[in-house]
Amino acid sequence: MAILAAALLLGACGGSTADDVEVGPDASVDQGALDVAADLAEATAPDTLDDDPAPDAEASPPVPLTPAECVADPACTTPILNAHRGLCGDEPENTIAAFLQCEQFVVPMFEIDLRQTSDGAVVLMHDDTVDRTTDGEDRFPGRTAVSQLTLAEFLSLVIDDARCQAAPDASPDRCHPTTFATLLARTQAASVLFLDFKDGQPEAVAADILAADAAGRVIFFDSSFERLRAYRQAVPGGLVMPRAEAIEDFAAFVAPENDDLDLRWIHGDPFHATPEVATLLKAHGVRLYFNVFTLSDVPFAAASAIDDPAKKEPWLQKAHAALDKAIADGGSGFGTEFAPLGAAYLYPNGFGVAR
Repeated sequence: MAILAAALLLGACGGSTADDVEVGPDASVDQGALDVAADLAEATAPDTLDDDPAPDAEASPPVPLTPAECVADPACTTPILNAHRGLCGDEPENTIAAFLQCEQFVVPMFEIDLRQTSDGAVVLMHDDTVDRTTDGEDRFPGRTAVSQLTLAEFLSLVIDDARCQAAPDASPDRCHPTTFATLLARTQAASVLFLDFKDGQPEAVAADILAADAAGRVIFFDSSFERLRAYRQAVPGGLVMPRAEAIEDFAAFVAPENDDLDLRWIHGDPFHATPEVATLLKAHGVRLYFNVFTLSDVPFAAASAIDDPAKKEPWLQKAHAALDKAIADGGSGFGTEFAPLGAAYLYPNGFGVAR
């Protein structure tokens, strides 16, 4: 159309060719013809240049999913590392200090062991008693089950760590056990909380999650379908993960009678990572999770005990190969006690960004 406008302009100049048209400060053209040509060019000009982008223009890279978005999206292919009991370094398990340390190492998910105190508070403790990890036996002899302690008594416990003996209140994140509500408030919204439900009422756990508006960053793990359903009733749309023991469990878990759970994950074992299981789960939008304690964690442990970089590197390479194989075999989520080392390998440029 711009050519048509030019032709009209030339026609208005008496049918002159390009060689005949005078160009210069003294040149003159009929103003009416100029106005017609300008109006026509404006009317026929495209609104945007989207259909003819500059040849050097590059599309912006897609924004990677956050860990919380990834665990909910079956199409997300980024493997998810889960720090077992929040172990990411030298901080005590299931403490605020441990989980904050995991976030410093860009670990996308950490496991939390939940129980309830005698007055109903949801707290973090792996064992049914507090003997192994705190001074509970000295403080409350003969009454050390979490379910026997009030919340105030539970929070008064001191974690069994040499750094906590002199002045535990100076480092409360490290030196005192904590509540689930506190953990929700202190950790990042993008971090995924893997709830290993040990004992109590799922509804109490749900209440803390809803109060913190944190349903989108939580996976509720339990072997009981009754408790999984109780959690889903309390947290509509909440993510749940059952535990498979036998190969046959996978087909049963994705059967129509369990559609109400809207499963995205199933916890299995490394020997469940077979082509048949992978095909079945993929067809139902479900991903496989298992622990790599006997796989990549073994060479990671060896590497962690070696200071010489030259001697450490072969062990790191073995660990990396083990992780790659776990992914190639069909695993998508992995429980580990060496999450920072795994994260450094899988997410060198940040979570969800290609290596």
